Amino acid sequence: MPNLTDLDHAAHLPRRNWVSIVLVLVVQALNSFSDNFVKMLLIALSIIIADTTWVGRHMELWLGAIFSLPYMLFAPLVGYWSDRFSKRNVIIWMQVMQIVCFIWLTAALWMQRVPGSLEICLVGFFFLAVQAAVLSPAKMGVMKELAGSRRLGRVSGWLQVTMLAGILGGMWAGGVWYGTGYNKTGDAWMSAFWPLVVISILGIGELVAAMCIQKTPSHPEVHWRKGMALEHFESLKIVFRRRSIRLAALGVTYFWFISNALSFILVTLTKELHPHATGGGGPMELAKVAGILGIGVISGSFLASHVSKNRIELGLIPLGGFGLVVGLLWSGLAALGSSWMYAGIIFTGAAGGCFMVPLYAFAQDKAEKQEKARIHAGMNLMDCLGTLVAVAIVALMKAADFSASTQFILLAIPTLGAAIYTLRLLPEDLVRLLILGLVRTVYRVRPVDNDKVPSTGGVLLLSNHVSYMDAFILASACRRHVRFVMWDALFNIKGMSGFFRLVGTVPISATRAKDAIRAVATALKAGEVVCLFPEGQITRHGMVNELQKGFELMARQGDAQVVPVFLDGLYGSIFSFQGGRFFTKMPRHVRYPVTVSFGDALPAKQATADTVRTAILKLGSAALLARGSWNEAGSDVPAFANAMRLSQVEWHHPGDVFLSLEPEGSIIYRTVRELSHLMPGAKFVVHASEADMPHVVAFGTRASLSRLTGHERMVFCLESDLDSLPTTHVFRGYIDPTTELLLSAEVPDPPMPENDKDAQLGKKAGSLGRLLPGFKVGSNAGDLVLSGVLPRDDSTVTIASVKLDEDGFLVPSSTHPTANNA
Repeated sequence: MPNLTDLDHAAHLPRRNWVSIVLVLVVQALNSFSDNFVKMLLIALSIIIADTTWVGRHMELWLGAIFSLPYMLFAPLVGYWSDRFSKRNVIIWMQVMQIVCFIWLTAALWMQRVPGSLEICLVGFFFLAVQAAVLSPAKMGVMKELAGSRRLGRVSGWLQVTMLAGILGGMWAGGVWYGTGYNKTGDAWMSAFWPLVVISILGIGELVAAMCIQKTPSHPEVHWRKGMALEHFESLKIVFRRRSIRLAALGVTYFWFISNALSFILVTLTKELHPHATGGGGPMELAKVAGILGIGVISGSFLASHVSKNRIELGLIPLGGFGLVVGLLWSGLAALGSSWMYAGIIFTGAAGGCFMVPLYAFAQDKAEKQEKARIHAGMNLMDCLGTLVAVAIVALMKAADFSASTQFILLAIPTLGAAIYTLRLLPEDLVRLLILGLVRTVYRVRPVDNDKVPSTGGVLLLSNHVSYMDAFILASACRRHVRFVMWDALFNIKGMSGFFRLVGTVPISATRAKDAIRAVATALKAGEVVCLFPEGQITRHGMVNELQKGFELMARQGDAQVVPVFLDGLYGSIFSFQGGRFFTKMPRHVRYPVTVSFGDALPAKQATADTVRTAILKLGSAALLARGSWNEAGSDVPAFANAMRLSQVEWHHPGDVFLSLEPEGSIIYRTVRELSHLMPGAKFVVHASEADMPHVVAFGTRASLSRLTGHERMVFCLESDLDSLPTTHVFRGYIDPTTELLLSAEVPDPPMPENDKDAQLGKKAGSLGRLLPGFKVGSNAGDLVLSGVLPRDDSTVTIASVKLDEDGFLVPSSTHPTANNA
């Protein structure tokens, strides 16, 4: 069986692991279904015979208390069993025990005329609760062994969803089956007996499924300690040892307090809606409200599981907490039995699902391997204490003769306190969740290789800088929480500093370099993920600018690994400088597609500016070559590649007229024709009219420049030789003569803010222009080597005696350059 590290680094889980995960989900869903089916049968029976026995009048409270006892009595013992023995074997043993308990309960119902038969059922139900207590840590612990830590948030969500589906499905099916049977026969006892016979047979199927789960290891290093069976609170000590797990456990406990209190209140609600136990209407109404609650809980759990598919989103906890408050007030204030009341119950369930899933996943992920099952057992013990508190509170409310609506409202009061407390603990996570939720609504973010970000320790993310939304988009793609570096001048903007502090921004000074390096290094030493945009400014021409070298010291002093990142597809969004302006333009897509690519982690000592820039350009090449627009290339792939790369940089104006000065069939003619298809609002001509002249962008070679009138808006001279141009009013580009690929181009110098000293050059004397996007860069004996030139093409282009300088221009490396293709 693969270890956890192997599972976390694997792109896909082994098929056998997926099958076993599905089997665990099936077994625990059926187990929960069966247990709660039996529970509902007994509650439904008590509704009918409530006036004939003292136990029946408060059956829901008795069952709630009894189900909690095994977790309190045997919590350390069941935790030890799951830590010591194969969790798969523990699951099998408990399925056998469940079948034995069903036989007991069936016999008790058959002896309906024997005094105390209902009490005998409660004894059988106690042993059924014992098997559930033993099964619980085993099924939770086995999931990490099968799925690993990285996928635990998602799988934990599935586990909670299927468990809740089983619980609520069992309650619904038990109530409906009993009510239907009682309406037909009028026999209260036999209406519970025959469904229980069927459930006993179903238990055999659960046993077979459990036996098909993949074998998991035992842990003989976990030893029995003398007196362990009496150490009732040992598991609680493990839970309370670490603050993070303690708080998560308290949150889960509150969820089960609310969950059980709601289930008890629903019985009161049923009796208010059907005060006369003359038919099966009461049990069927209880099944209905349980099903409605279940729809909400399952929906909320699915939502939480989806949101947490890449990482555990703790911001869901306060959001779910306040949702519970709203749902309880909604249910309590709505008219009894109205559609609004049922809608409030659904909303309450959905909020509860969002509240619970990240708490369970967080507690399991933070637990040590050998303590995982005992931590879960300790959490179960706390959950039972919460259940007993719920029993006591609901019993007091029933004794006070409060209606179900009043009980809903009263329950909202402590829930509001719990929600406020979680907000105080997790304000950053909640704000982050809301912001990133909005980002995912506006942008369709596709992370690539985000598993390359180390799961622990300090990490410095270095990304190209394209737009004002870069930080949020990168954060939405990374599995770990990311802190971003910001100039203190922006951080201290009045009214915004509190927000920046809340989301964990690291402020640095542009004038105090040592303080800036120290601030980032401190965060990295604390094991945090920090993102820095080493260009220090948003690109205004669509290409990567010079990387500032300050990050080198930050990474080394922080003893952190460095992960290069490339954001692809953002240039052209309203928050980029495309079109020569930010913000004041219409978005091209409703959900803007963006790719966030993560590179291999580099040790701090190897992460120089040149190495990181090479890695970023490599990621950019892979991202551009992976775009779906290549499917539109047709047969003329070089011309399409040239047009695509040229369209990614800043020079085009809406309404431009593209004029080819070269004859049909030439690479320039073909490139300009393709470019007119890619650029919005452009048109392609071979002869420009006088009216077109102010909008003409001409493309030609040195030989065809004589055709120019001098009134063109802009002129590109795309050459296959490396001699300098005779005029400075023309924008240079270099085409490789063998592959016909446009490798570089000059563009206009973009306008910069007033007093900004960091100019972004579009032209540089003596250069071949800036390297266009989408090429991998290498060197060989003073020659520039470009690869990643076309999709599914491993060829390279070598430009002799040329190098890529710090600003991204192709410049001579020594002597007069020549070019060749390899």
